[in-house]
Amino acid sequence: MFSIGDTLLNNPDMNIVYVVKNEDKLINVSQLFSEIYPNIKHIKIPAWDCLPYDNVSPSARVTGERINSFVTLSNDSKSIQLILITINALIQKNVPFKDFPKSVWEIKVSSKIILSNFTKNIINSGYRRSGTVMDIGEFALRGGIVDIFTPNYSSPIRIDFFDEEVESIKFFDPLTQMSIESIEDVRILPISEILLNEKNINLFKVNYRNLFGINSTKDEIYQLISQDERPLGLEHWAGMFHNKLETFFEILDDKYSFVLDPSFNEFIKMRFEDIRDYYKSRELTYQEAKINKNTENCYKPVPADSIYLDELLLNKYLSQRAVLYISPFKSPNIKKNINGLTVPNFWLNRHINSSDLLKELIIYINNKIDADYKIIIACRSIGSRKVLADQLNKANFYNIDFGSSWSKNNLINNHIVSLFITNLDHGFQIENTIVISETDIFGKIYSRKNKKKKLETAMEEAEAFITGDYLVHIEYGVGKYNGLKTVEINNIKHDCLELSYLSNDKLLVPVQNINLLSKFSGKNSEATLDKLGSKTWTNKKKKVKEKIRDVAETLVRIASARKLGKAEKLFCNIDDYQNFVSKFQFYETEDQLETIKEVLKDINSEQPMDRLVCGDVGFGKTEVAMRAAFIAIKSNSQVAVITPTTILARQHYDTFKKRFAGEKITISHLSRLTSEKDKRNVINGLKDGEINIIIGTHSLLSDKIIFKNLCLFVVDEEQRFGVAQKERLKNITHNAHILTLTATPIPRTLHMALSGIRDLSIIASAPDNRLPVRSFVVPFNEFNIKEGIQREIHRGGQVYCIVPRIKDIKEFHNKIIDLVDNATISIVHGKMPGKDIEDTMMKFYGGISNILIATSIIENGLDIPNANTIFIYKADMFGLGQLYQLKGRVGRSDKRAYAYFLLSNNKKMTINAEKRLYAIQSLEGLGAGFSLAAHDLDIRGAGNLLGDEQSGQIKEVGISLYQQLLNEAVSDIKGEKYIINDFIPQINLQAPALIPENYILDLSLRLQIYRRLGNIKDYNEFELFIIELIDRFGPIPKELNYLIRVMKIKRNCIKTGIQRIDSGINGATIEFINEGYINPEKFIIWLHSYKIDLKVRSDKKIGLFYKWSSIDERLDIIEDLTSEIAKLLVN
Repeated sequence: MFSIGDTLLNNPDMNIVYVVKNEDKLINVSQLFSEIYPNIKHIKIPAWDCLPYDNVSPSARVTGERINSFVTLSNDSKSIQLILITINALIQKNVPFKDFPKSVWEIKVSSKIILSNFTKNIINSGYRRSGTVMDIGEFALRGGIVDIFTPNYSSPIRIDFFDEEVESIKFFDPLTQMSIESIEDVRILPISEILLNEKNINLFKVNYRNLFGINSTKDEIYQLISQDERPLGLEHWAGMFHNKLETFFEILDDKYSFVLDPSFNEFIKMRFEDIRDYYKSRELTYQEAKINKNTENCYKPVPADSIYLDELLLNKYLSQRAVLYISPFKSPNIKKNINGLTVPNFWLNRHINSSDLLKELIIYINNKIDADYKIIIACRSIGSRKVLADQLNKANFYNIDFGSSWSKNNLINNHIVSLFITNLDHGFQIENTIVISETDIFGKIYSRKNKKKKLETAMEEAEAFITGDYLVHIEYGVGKYNGLKTVEINNIKHDCLELSYLSNDKLLVPVQNINLLSKFSGKNSEATLDKLGSKTWTNKKKKVKEKIRDVAETLVRIASARKLGKAEKLFCNIDDYQNFVSKFQFYETEDQLETIKEVLKDINSEQPMDRLVCGDVGFGKTEVAMRAAFIAIKSNSQVAVITPTTILARQHYDTFKKRFAGEKITISHLSRLTSEKDKRNVINGLKDGEINIIIGTHSLLSDKIIFKNLCLFVVDEEQRFGVAQKERLKNITHNAHILTLTATPIPRTLHMALSGIRDLSIIASAPDNRLPVRSFVVPFNEFNIKEGIQREIHRGGQVYCIVPRIKDIKEFHNKIIDLVDNATISIVHGKMPGKDIEDTMMKFYGGISNILIATSIIENGLDIPNANTIFIYKADMFGLGQLYQLKGRVGRSDKRAYAYFLLSNNKKMTINAEKRLYAIQSLEGLGAGFSLAAHDLDIRGAGNLLGDEQSGQIKEVGISLYQQLLNEAVSDIKGEKYIINDFIPQINLQAPALIPENYILDLSLRLQIYRRLGNIKDYNEFELFIIELIDRFGPIPKELNYLIRVMKIKRNCIKTGIQRIDSGINGATIEFINEGYINPEKFIIWLHSYKIDLKVRSDKKIGLFYKWSSIDERLDIIEDLTSEIAKLLVN
């Protein structure tokens, strides 16, 4: 890479195409060129991130990157010195990108655009309409505001129109939806390589009929494209939308020379073999379907040469170019040798202490400087550079500077080590320059991106109201939600939520009172409607309140017992701890570090810790536990780690042994596979204190297990333990610190954490090379099964096939035998002997078999990075947590993973099963475990906090109201201030207070905004909310402005005990509930000093006498009046 960069720097008129083996290398080389050679303009061209002849489309990120590069190449080829391209992209034919500039929108502030034309164009270009723009390829239209995420920018764009004129253009944060920077112009590129315009669609239809026959017009792909819709995978028929596809060589100027990756010949051969294999598989299936006269919707592959180069054509093109092959090995045929050398890996060569590591590094640096070498250390970030500089200074090495340029002038030996910010995996030596990477020193492999989702946001999403939901009105009980209705009262429009009750009675709830509604979401999400006007609901709520009081007392007693209990403070020598931390081979994420900080603070207290750590699979929960365990052992105490399965216990044992290597710590393993002799030794070792860490299954809960000094108990995958096991756990850990790890906490656990009964930490950051699992809910048929298995096996991977019951295994096994020739199948289920289960799993782990048919026993098991496709048979029979855990079995490497949720063809699903499958498919992103637990909390309720006796109460009032009542009771018992306002202020101000439909067109989004507005607690939140609304949707219309002001007045009323405000032409009356919450003496003084005439009437209502000039003045005065009254509260 450095030889390419230097060559281009010294020869500005030279142009090079560097062909790399895969996308990982493409990204790394591109990033390095940007950092080291910022003045060399380059583009990168990835291949589609799907298989040849796939039934899924490439991701929007990849197609966006490709389009951006090709359009840049067609517009500005002269200034591009370097093109980086993968081998797969090199042999892939491309749509004629010369047509794409016509679909590129150049938008500037003050330019005129017809919004309807713009919207139609971007839909034809592949953009997906969304309520909220989060990912590349999405757009949202809200009145005169367009949000769009185009591939040539790292942030989405918000375009604000005034009629047809562009008023402003801003970048915004997709997480907060808030604007971050104004810009003057923007360039919007297509997001799909297939433009669905009339010409292309007609050409596709002709070509498809000609190639596959007139009957092919019945195919779903043909029908969808004919209707201007985009079926998944349409890119694999790209040649049918154009008269001819172009090769990369035909697009490229003749001036470019080619540099080929050392692995070029090996990878190009593999790619051609893959293409042939995939085409052959598709063609055989198609021919069989033709023989059976059943070709409708059968995958019909186009000839390989229509979308890919072959070997002969590739060699012909390369023979016409100047080509340079790079090799890492010396050869007599190589004319030029740059004599590059590797540098020592100080991490691998380290001794026990991290201080030894730095000593060796400094000795090496000093020796090389004396030998007239220039030393550069490539740091990954500004933060890591500072840390390294501090550590070198601490080791009395001060000859360092923070270099910023890789120019030749800075690479001269000046006896100073330069710390540059460059992301290198490994260092190297060329001539008299030595570059040492951070990985060579610390062994860290990769960092993780941090996109943290707020807890409240996850819960808000789970709580969205959908027509047909059962809602609970705090005053009137359970009704069925019919939708948002606009009603007119005294010529003033109001938005109301309509609820149906028993006998088809209707209740209209003004949006101002939306906070009085919550989702029922009981145990079965089915409810009995209440009768409006009857006392049934009041009595029901009263009884539940009384019973909840008992529950709250028990909860507080349990929590208090733990808090009053005295645990051992755990701490250790800071240098020992930092040395242990330095051996962790990954970069910690922000939220992982925050979780570690919270856990270490907890265990350094005498109050027993009870913390739930929720993090997705592979996000670093185990490392959190191991750091706590290290400190516990250094405090001369013992650590127990309990897992739900033998296999998981074995894997944790191996992980802990590896992580604690060299620490002189005794780690043992206890499960049903442990021999009797070893069990006795373990029991004695725990009792005598010889064993520091014990890892096992529920065997650890046996009465025979006695610890000498247990101070930390780690519970992994808590959702798999039963109530009895958890009760036993409570007894064992009365005065111990408890750390619970889970990817999907069961609703009860999540509910307790949210209720403040236990502490909650969330790790939501994915490894930066991890791809989200693609999920498909599909019918159970031969095509889907054969397709998915062959896809995985062809790329050398392995497949999970999960069935709900043991009796389903035979059916699935026979189906695979019939469909897949090269399948090596293993079977595992819960009734097999334990040793057989472990042996089978270990064989699958070792790659001896490539398909594993199993029950949900593998829900928690070995990490198998090579298994990246999973089929879940009769998926509607699994719980949401189970589905998520099973989905988490795949996608544990940097390969794209696929999850197929297979539905029974002859069985009707329950409503809850449909909800579960919708949730699992919709939560595509990484770190979705917490959001999914929130969905589960919504679908089946929080369950029973203390025992089955509580489920009836939840069924009576619904989970949301139950939680609210419980929180109130807990706070009351604990003596905390918790204002319980058991009344609904009636505010009649004769103002049209609502969100106009044309301001937020999307109904679900409008309702979400109503709910957020209804839940605002203080004035600062109102101001931030207003800023967000203006930012996202444009200037606030007067009706919404009135609504916000009414909600402010309502907040004041609740705060002060104002039960009713009625406004007329000549003033208003204010009525308090009882005596209100205000100080009488202060009130009398204030009453006589207020700027407007106020009087207390005989019925104790306050009369305000004033002739309003407008609605705005009326709202201003009443808001000011209620704010002033709020200052008179009793202390």
